[in-house]
Amino acid sequence: MRILFIVLRLAALVTTVSALVSRADCVFTTGSCRASNLLSYFTVESNLAFVALLLYLLFHAITKRAEDERLTSVRALVTTYLIVSGITFVFLIVNAGLANYGFLIPTSEKVLHFVVPAYALVDFLLVPGRRRLHWGTALISLGFPLLYGIYTLVRGPAVGWYPYIFLDPQWAGSYSAVAVYAAILAGLIVAVSFALTAASRLPTPGFGRLRDR
Repeated sequence: MRILFIVLRLAALVTTVSALVSRADCVFTTGSCRASNLLSYFTVESNLAFVALLLYLLFHAITKRAEDERLTSVRALVTTYLIVSGITFVFLIVNAGLANYGFLIPTSEKVLHFVVPAYALVDFLLVPGRRRLHWGTALISLGFPLLYGIYTLVRGPAVGWYPYIFLDPQWAGSYSAVAVYAAILAGLIVAVSFALTAASRLPTPGFGRLRDR
């Protein structure tokens, strides 16, 4: 069973990297976007974090090391950010009136916003070895998004570009409106993280321990 999970994580790694490379086409092929802007998307950063996490998880699985609480926490946090990225993307699609034109969305975007988060969730729920998390993990999940928000609001006026319209004071109408959107996202992040923390306290399916097979 351990081999199966290694293969699945390797497939997820290849899929995520391929989607990120395809998404970077606007930098290396068409020149329609700047690398610094691409790397400023929360989705891209979350998927890059997932790539790093998968590499570490593969190393753990191959060496048959036991997962500790810190690693489970990282899995929960990265999965939270991926899920929230997917939900936010749906909001942007609906706001742009593209809900009925899904075929217009590039495959790489669909993979990064839907396929990868779905796999990350399944991996977190089903792969044996995770530890019970403290409820404080839900609050810790706000750390990176807070830094990301500060970075975006400082960088945005300097370069005249924002990765998301709801973080743009001009589109939102004011910084107060941006704060409202940020508060909604913060609530969503905490809710998803809380749900994953609760899930970490449930028994995994009877696959046997990952390190024992």
